[in-house]
Formats: sequence, C-alpha cells, structure tokens
Amino acid sequence: MYNNDVDRNTQGDAPLPDRVILLTGAERLPRDLSAFCAENEKDVCVIRYRVERFEDANDVNAWGDICIVRSVQGCGLVPHGEERLPMRECCVTCAIKSDAERMVVGLGKAIRRCGVRSGVTFAVVLPIGLQAFPIARYMEDCFAFADDIGSHGEVVPTPRVSSVVSTVDEVGLRACLFDDASFSVRADGDDDATVDVSIADDRSVGEIQATLLREADRLLVFSVGSGETYVDCGLTWMEELIAQIRGGEDMSVERACDADWGVIAGGRYDADAAQQRLDALTLHADCGEASRVHEPVWLMCASDGFESTMVHSVRPIHPGRLSALLAGFGESGSAARVHIRGHFTVPTRPFSVFVWDGGPGGVSIEELDNADGDLPCMTVLQVVSENHTDIPLRLEWLLLTDEEMRVPAASWFDQTDEFTLWSVSGSR
Repeated sequence: MYNNDVDRNTQGDAPLPDRVILLTGAERLPRDLSAFCAENEKDVCVIRYRVERFEDANDVNAWGDICIVRSVQGCGLVPHGEERLPMRECCVTCAIKSDAERMVVGLGKAIRRCGVRSGVTFAVVLPIGLQAFPIARYMEDCFAFADDIGSHGEVVPTPRVSSVVSTVDEVGLRACLFDDASFSVRADGDDDATVDVSIADDRSVGEIQATLLREADRLLVFSVGSGETYVDCGLTWMEELIAQIRGGEDMSVERACDADWGVIAGGRYDADAAQQRLDALTLHADCGEASRVHEPVWLMCASDGFESTMVHSVRPIHPGRLSALLAGFGESGSAARVHIRGHFTVPTRPFSVFVWDGGPGGVSIEELDNADGDLPCMTVLQVVSENHTDIPLRLEWLLLTDEEMRVPAASWFDQTDEFTLWSVSGSR
C-alpha cells in the first residue's frame, strides 16, 4: 500500500496512520519551546536529536569527534532517556534520517501492540540549522515501500510525513535572516562547545535561516528576544518578508502558543513543492517584452523595513559587466547582507544557463548545460535586502543594451573577462 492510499483507511474503524512532523530552526530557544509544546500534547511522541562532541576520540568508527544524541519523550508508552549514536562514515543528515525512520516505524509498532489504534504523531526535533527536506524525502520514500501488514494480519496504514515546521524568534528573525556571520551550532548539552552540523557547510547564518524558511510548509513564531527598540509588528509584516524570501509563495504562520498540533499532523508535506522553492532555477517571472523591468516591494514596520526587488528580462547578461560587479561585491562587501537568487544567460555561453544563489556573506553561481533547451532562457534575479540598496539597479545595468543585442553571436567569443574565463575553464 502506498501513501496515496493512507487516507482511505482513516474512515470507520480502520486504524489511522502514524504521522511525522519534522521540527527545525536556526535558533535553539524557539525550537526547544516548540518541542516543549509538542511534548504536552496527547498522542504526540517527541524524538529529539542533538549533536555533541564524541568523548572517545580514539574510536576509529566515529565520524571525526562528533556523535548524535537521541532522546524520546511522550505518549507514556515509550522509554525515556538518551542514547548516543557515533557517526560511522556518514554525515549528520544521513545518520539522523535513517535512525529517525527506524524509530518511527519501530515505536509505532510497539505502541500499537499496546492497543493504540488512533495513530501517533511523531515530532522529530532536528539539530539547529539542519535541513529537514532531505530527511522528509527519505522517510516518504521508505514509507512508500513499507510493509503495511501489522500483527495478526491486521492492515496498518504506513506512516506519512505531515509537515516540516520551522521555528523563529519574532524579535530576532530579521537580524538572523540578514546575518552574514558563519553558521555554527552550539551543542545542546551543558557545555559551550561549538559543533558544526556539517564540516562541508560554510554558509552564513542568514543563508541557513532562508533555507529553513523555504523548505518548511509551516512556521511557528515565538517572541523570546528582548531590547528597547523592539516593536511588535504583528504577523502580517513577517508573512510578507517570508513570502519574498520564498520567491513570492506564502506559508502558514502562527504563534506557537496557538498552534493546533492535531491540525499540523493532519496535513501532508509536499516535498516536490519544497524542492522547487529551494531551487533558484525555478524562480520565474513573466516577461512580455525585452525591456528591463523593476518591481520593488518595500514594507515598513515602525522604524524597521526591508526591500524586495525582482529584475527580469528576456535579455542576457553582459559577462564583462558581471565580472566587474562581482569583483566590486568582494571589495566593498556591498552584497554582504542581501539575498540574491535567480538565473540568467550570457551570450558567450549560448548553451548554458547560470543559477545565482547567494545569501548574506556569499555568492554562488552554477553553470547548467542547456544544450537541449529545456531550461528557462531569461534573466530572473530577485534581491531581498534589510534596507534600501542600489543593487537592483546595478543588476539591471548588467542586461545587454539595444546595441549589444544586435552584435553578431560569433563576436562574443572574443570575451576575456573573468566570468567568461571561469565558465570556459570550469574552475574559479
């Protein structure tokens, strides 16, 4: 039985499926407060993961000196306490996703053997900054091929991933979203040692926060910050900011104290939609003409505000001017506290599409092969900044002029700017 058939078993006396809620956050306190709320709910089992330094660094089976600590709370039917899981030649995400899937299936069967038929909600609390999307995708794939026959031949619907819930501090969200400092995770234990979620992850705090907002389908908000300048702007301001970070797509935003965990568990996570939100290539806008288009969104909250601007055109970008712009970003740091995402083409690489996915403190441009013409051949770049900036105008400056649009295609192959040289050589 596949997950598409689960809802058929929710009627009558048929047992309900177990449901999984993945709980994430870029800050510890909002995540922990949300987990605490979940623990107090009936029929909610909380499986919590954290990352710690591994005490026995001589263990050759450990992944560096890091281990995962798992604890289980709730339902009154499962064991309490913690278990340490040494990393064995895999990353934190891979270790957690396989263990979480095994725990959900195993605990679900154990609870059903005690006579529970109503279905259990498993709230899986992930380490700070860890993406939930790959874990949700993995668990859904496993559940799709799971054995649906329970004890004594009873048909038991397979579990499903109901939601990916991100948690934020209303007071600190804006600062976190535009923070260009390198991201690191503090161990959730009693000491103050810092632990990186992934040794290969060099993204900034702002990039991590934006990623968690894009992958989630629901946001729980706490007001845990402090400061004399804090003004309660309400959720409307936050919803608009998050919608811009998500490329114009809204999401469910509510205060954690008002959250109905039954409603959250009753949903169904759309991993395909989340993947599109995470992929800057899918950012799109309708371009009816070749002229430059500038669409700013400016939202104020008392003395605070942010600006979002979409630059889109059917015109390619001039690689020489792009080289100059990127060099200027590096020298002045002017793009340090903005999010720039989208895709574009250049006349020097007619069979390629470039994906720009940069956040505070970093710029990433990837070249994709478009020999088959399946990728969108237009310039779509969105800038979200914490205040007014001239970057959108500078991005428009990159577009080819009328005169440059008439230049023969072959003449572009004489370009020797840094961006062209990088795209030809394949290395920076």
